[in-house]
Amino acid sequence: MICYDAVFFSQGVVDMCYWRKMLRARAAVGETFFAPVTVVLAILLYSITSPMNYSDMGHLFFYPLYTEYTMQCLYTTGTWLWVFTIVWLMAYIGNDKFNDTIYKYVTGASLYAYLSHYFFILIISVMIVRPYHIGFIPALFLMLFGTFFLIFITYWPLNALYELCFPPKEVKAMDLTPDG
Repeated sequence: MICYDAVFFSQGVVDMCYWRKMLRARAAVGETFFAPVTVVLAILLYSITSPMNYSDMGHLFFYPLYTEYTMQCLYTTGTWLWVFTIVWLMAYIGNDKFNDTIYKYVTGASLYAYLSHYFFILIISVMIVRPYHIGFIPALFLMLFGTFFLIFITYWPLNALYELCFPPKEVKAMDLTPDG
């Protein structure tokens, strides 16, 4: 898992090395007739690579989920199309702070949630869902919102303690414009 996370971290570092060049190239292509063709091609590729097959499925914790090689290739390609789209959309709309408090808790709690969510799922399932024989739909809502609640209710004092020990420094936003 550490190697998996290291790949994403290093990819982010590499992305920042050629960020301006990517923005210039994207803007150049966006001003030609290839822009609508690219959108139509992306929709076509996603429709081909969308995992809609319910046979030859592998194990739940096996990625890609299908046992047949062709389906594995298509499913993996569709996943990377989604990752590519989400990265560019978030680079366009999600790179600025719109509210300092929300930004601090949502971005700060994301790693904590990633590390601790399974612990809270186990606590809720062992202490509440199983002993009281709660049905699927109520248990689903209890697990989802209960885990969310427990993550934020435990992150808040941990973050306050951390900021008490290590006061936050003033951070200057990086210039990510193509000409910067």
